[in-house]
Amino acid sequence: MGSEPVRAFVFDLGNTLWFEAVAPDLERIFALQAIALAPLVDSWRIPLREPLDVVARDIWDAYFEGDRRERDRGSLREPSLPFLIRGALAVRDIDITPMQAEAWWRTAYLPVRELGWQLYPDTLDVLRELKTLGMRIAVNSTRPFTGDMLAGDFREYGLAPYVDGIVCSGDTGFVKPHPSTFELALSRLGVPAAQAVMVGDDAAGDMAGGKRLGMRTVWKLNGRYDVRPCPDADYAIHDLGELLALPLVERSVRAAASAESLTPHEDGNAERY
Repeated sequence: MGSEPVRAFVFDLGNTLWFEAVAPDLERIFALQAIALAPLVDSWRIPLREPLDVVARDIWDAYFEGDRRERDRGSLREPSLPFLIRGALAVRDIDITPMQAEAWWRTAYLPVRELGWQLYPDTLDVLRELKTLGMRIAVNSTRPFTGDMLAGDFREYGLAPYVDGIVCSGDTGFVKPHPSTFELALSRLGVPAAQAVMVGDDAAGDMAGGKRLGMRTVWKLNGRYDVRPCPDADYAIHDLGELLALPLVERSVRAAASAESLTPHEDGNAERY
């Protein structure tokens, strides 16, 4: 582990800062996307004869199939949603420009609250404590969007005052553990890897990716007690609150950290993680 002082924390998002409390109703999701897209598509006056929710489903089916193929190939490339949007319309004999495809992509983005995600009970408290120490904080998430697309969610969930930079795989075109999103997050923080800590729940993506760049790493287990040890994790925790008790932050803050878990892990809900 590095000896340089810690100046920043980079957090994964899903199952690290928030989790899926309720599985989304996909038919409802596609219907909401159709409602959001209707004014934009009407303004283009294109001869789209199918309902927008059907097209939206086809786009996401293509995305997940493309993602599966990339992973089977051992690739870390993120399928481009604007490219897939153009393809979904091209098979319907409709040609749109790359600019129009990006407008579709951004317009169809739904707030995270519509997907059933909620913050862990200790998320805001921990981020607030880290900011009082003068820490820089970023998020590095594998999501086929860009960081600016999540800005509204961060304001709604109360994360915005504590997060200095948001990076998603859609910003670079690659998923973790590809170094591009880590490097972009560190660049936005203005902190070298040796002075930053990566916190996430995924051993291959978060821990291996952060460690390869020279970051210190904290593996968030969320009540998973039966997993294999991760050689790329410097520390393992179950709740974010445990970060404050690690020898990464000032002793005064570690001493004040609560030993009691704020997230129930003995309630039969381990499968949600």
